Amino acid sequence: MTSPQTLVPEIRFEGFSSAWERHKLGEFCEITTGRLDANAMVPDGKYDFYTSGIAKYKIDIPAFSGPAITIAGNGATVGYMHLADGLFNAYQRTYVLSGFGADRQYLFYAIGTKLPEKIAQEARTGNIPYIVMDMLTNLDIDIPSMEEQALIGECLKKIGSLIVLHRRKQNQLKNVKKSMLEKMFPRDGANVPEIRFAGFTNAWEQRKLSCIVDRVTRKN
Repeated sequence: MTSPQTLVPEIRFEGFSSAWERHKLGEFCEITTGRLDANAMVPDGKYDFYTSGIAKYKIDIPAFSGPAITIAGNGATVGYMHLADGLFNAYQRTYVLSGFGADRQYLFYAIGTKLPEKIAQEARTGNIPYIVMDMLTNLDIDIPSMEEQALIGECLKKIGSLIVLHRRKQNQLKNVKKSMLEKMFPRDGANVPEIRFAGFTNAWEQRKLSCIVDRVTRKN
């Protein structure tokens, strides 16, 4: 184990004052890769199959057992991570982290903070961007006590859940807005919209934009 560098975060939970230590990720987990081609997926498979994409797929034959973390090793979503539980399998360019000597949830967020910068600095580039094993094993991770790790991991998990919830609500509102735009304006060939506010019954008029606005062109 390397000689640790001590650190103290700017904010932290009450009751914690001990300095953190900076270690290499490889000191706190086992890192390997899957062995399958991406086309090994089965639409109705029993187990999760992690590739270098964001979506999870299915497969009939497992090779790993959670708790684990998977990291996309190449492609447009290089560095994307999943928390993997139960039996699962992985694409040959997907890294699988297991055997944790630190809180998995904490490591998930710590890696997510450090890895993008590491990829930007050292990613082996070509037609397809990818990372290699030593980029992960040598990734600097700041480690507090197990108790503080657990609190931080749970806190960030709850925030992440809220983000997902609000993103889902945002998508629903976007769909509502799209539907309203379609129905609150007359369709081609019609002069009244499908829905409108109470008290309005007059037909709409179609005019050229130039008839209702003035065009102004000037600099500065």
